[in-house]
Amino acid sequence: DNFQVFLREMRVEDLRGSAGMIRLKEELLRRVNISVQPIEVQDILFKEMLVQ
Repeated sequence: DNFQVFLREMRVEDLRGSAGMIRLKEELLRRVNISVQPIEVQDILFKEMLVQ
């Protein structure tokens, strides 16, 4: 649920360019790691991205 709220609040401008994707990846990784402690996720792979 935490992820859906975060993603819904994002704007197209937030995802522009490689810097936007890096910021998205870092923030999702941070949130995932908070959720799955004490396990540590090291990377996130985007196979497909759909922006509406």
